[in-house]
Amino acid sequence: MYKSNIWSSSNIVLIFAMFMFTTVYITILHNNPSPKGNIPTTFEIQHQDSLWNIIHQTQLNIDTIQQGITAIIDKLEQLEYSNIGSAIDDIDFDMECGDTLTVSATMYYPVVGQCDDTPDITADQTKIPDINNCSHLKWIAVSQDLLWFNDGPIRYGDTVYVVAGHKTGQYIVRDAMNKRFTYKIDFLESVGTDLYSFKDVKLLINS
Repeated sequence: MYKSNIWSSSNIVLIFAMFMFTTVYITILHNNPSPKGNIPTTFEIQHQDSLWNIIHQTQLNIDTIQQGITAIIDKLEQLEYSNIGSAIDDIDFDMECGDTLTVSATMYYPVVGQCDDTPDITADQTKIPDINNCSHLKWIAVSQDLLWFNDGPIRYGDTVYVVAGHKTGQYIVRDAMNKRFTYKIDFLESVGTDLYSFKDVKLLINS
């Protein structure tokens, strides 16, 4: 994915404001020295108003530029996902070797309602450290027809590559789905993650 280190508009404006205020203040003191406590002159007030207008307009411009950059980055990420999918489609995989499979994908929470009575223990007996914060583990469950004990190409602990929109990336197979499912994977997600699903997902094995 494309990454960009962009200063926030508030930081840029703050630095710009500090610079401008310092410059104007020094200029005013140099050109119009006045005893401490004097009421600001009309000239000083006009300068302050002008400076405020410059800072305000600069912030608006920076926000506009930042929005444009964010939109460009989003487009680049979409193109990246699209290019990954196109590259995979262009390769003539040997399906008998299990190089790639087309599956559907959903997500699940490690809770009793969606698992067994030990939802924090995966099928390969790995313990999930925190069910409320586990999405970053990048673990998946696969349907049992894809596992080795059913003559499938996958074993627990295997790392596979999944092409599925915003979930594209490498994952470790830690869990198994109910027997009624076939050619399907489930992303392990932290409790509370918004629901999603994908069709025509590319599952690359031994990549």
